[in-house]
Amino acid sequence: MTPSALALAAALVAALAAPAAAQLKESPLTVATLSGPAETFAKGGTWTRAKLRVKIAEGDGARALAGGRMSLLTANGNSVRMGQLTQVFLAEPAAGAPAGGPFRLVLDGGRIWVSVLPLTVTRAPLEIEAGPVTVAVRSGGTSLRANPDGSVLVRVYHGLAVARATQGPAWERPLKAAEELLVPVSGVAPAARPLTSDPEDAGWVKWNSDQDIAVYGMPAPK
Repeated sequence: MTPSALALAAALVAALAAPAAAQLKESPLTVATLSGPAETFAKGGTWTRAKLRVKIAEGDGARALAGGRMSLLTANGNSVRMGQLTQVFLAEPAAGAPAGGPFRLVLDGGRIWVSVLPLTVTRAPLEIEAGPVTVAVRSGGTSLRANPDGSVLVRVYHGLAVARATQGPAWERPLKAAEELLVPVSGVAPAARPLTSDPEDAGWVKWNSDQDIAVYGMPAPK
């Protein structure tokens, strides 16, 4: 097991050992692993150098700079991993929104990998808003990449996710393991297609898959 996977495993054990009532809410997130330059943002404040175990709540943000990577662990043991040149913000609950809904993360650019504990299938604990698409990750490992042209590539390596329109004409696409969806900036999504691979993504996929296997016991991507 790599040092980063060991650190994440220790953080996961701590999260799962918390009282059951505290596990029902995904926030705040905790900076679990760091590699290279990264920063966090406190609501109403400024960007500062990221540090391990820093808490990130609704209205706060995080970003991995050039050459950096970081992992955020939710209070319920799920993980959000950020590649370099990636920025996210934790959305604040909308006024009048019912309690107990999914936790929403806004991807402002770059790429993330969301790992949700196995068997979490009755509801999605995490939703990722990325431009034209919002992805509810129900279980397993799902990657989202924001492309320069405004399109978003959603890849499900294992588990289950559901993609839907962020705004405009409504549509919804369920995605299972080994499927992907390329959502254009127009927001009109095609049907899901078999998972593809890019040589430039090999390191990113391996880094995340190794942690999913070591920490969550998930299968290797096919």
